[in-house]
Amino acid sequence: MTGVQTCALPIYLFHQPYATDKVRIHTNSWGSTGNFGVYDQQAQEVDQFVHDHRDILICFAAGNEGVDRDANGQIDPNSVTPPGTAKNCLTVGACENDRPNQPMTYGQGWPSDFPANPIKNDKVADNPEGIVAFSSRGPIHDGRVKPDVVAPGTYVLSTRSRATQSQGWGVSADPLYMFDGGTSMATPLVAGCVANVRAFLRTAHNMKTPSAALLKALIINGAHDLTGQYVPSEAGAIPNNNEGFGRVDVQAVVGPYAAGETVVFFDEDGALDVGEKSSQTVAVPAEAKVLKATLVWTDPPGEGLQSDLDLLVTAGAQERHGNVAVGSAAFDRTNNVEQVVWTTVPAGSVTVTVAAHRVTLGPQNFALVVRVS
Repeated sequence: MTGVQTCALPIYLFHQPYATDKVRIHTNSWGSTGNFGVYDQQAQEVDQFVHDHRDILICFAAGNEGVDRDANGQIDPNSVTPPGTAKNCLTVGACENDRPNQPMTYGQGWPSDFPANPIKNDKVADNPEGIVAFSSRGPIHDGRVKPDVVAPGTYVLSTRSRATQSQGWGVSADPLYMFDGGTSMATPLVAGCVANVRAFLRTAHNMKTPSAALLKALIINGAHDLTGQYVPSEAGAIPNNNEGFGRVDVQAVVGPYAAGETVVFFDEDGALDVGEKSSQTVAVPAEAKVLKATLVWTDPPGEGLQSDLDLLVTAGAQERHGNVAVGSAAFDRTNNVEQVVWTTVPAGSVTVTVAAHRVTLGPQNFALVVRVS
């Protein structure tokens, strides 16, 4: 990931590909160093473009600024680089690849950044349940969870230009390919997954222009919650500021689904004003174990939430709220992504409700994905 100085982000970076080349998935492996966690003009312009062009999903690398400055064996928070701090993009961190034969450790690669165990002597690509040490962590300064998701970001095999002298992290047996690492490698992997999801929606569901909010909601809903590799875990309960909502799993979105698994989704079909609600009833069979509901909305540009929607899942007398602890009556007033994961969900009819707590620019639409498995 290449750092750049903070400056106004030219709107033509997105407009020309969108208008001329019909691009609807835009991947970016760069960020502005030195302003970690800041919602700056670049982030606001990303949010503005997606708000004005609802069917383009913009992906940004979270950054490679994760370090253990105090040598306590844990990665410090607050290192996501703008414009990955935007609300309406999909911000991608890195988990480890599964190449245990690669010998490099974090201490060998970056001795001053990772001076203490368990990170120092850990191989960089031997545990796909682990988060890459240098992957940038949230939260954003306004409290939002970032990154949104993670994908493999160590020893990723990629094409190698004939014109380069670089060997990356090592040249493969075919010199036209080499290994490399970073959230810059993880992000295009996720963009490729998004492309598969978009193609799935267009072909299997006849959706010609799926929204950015729906693509983001499907990717997040299908993500796998990492267990982590250290004690205490560097992952934690989702959502968290290390992995976001987990590692991308495109099969969980496009199938084939497991026996008895169902996925339903709603794409900006309606809009809510303050005090209004929209509810969907979902049938949960007796053999089901988990219900996962994911709400995403494209928020108007500006630091902090401009519109605030709530996700509620109700089964009988029990109710769960998006992004808050089980049993809490609180609501998330910070994020424009909310999720409820209900394990041992009661069988029968479950109601999934989206309620508008605050709306700033007229009725707010949204995307909702519900998985029962």
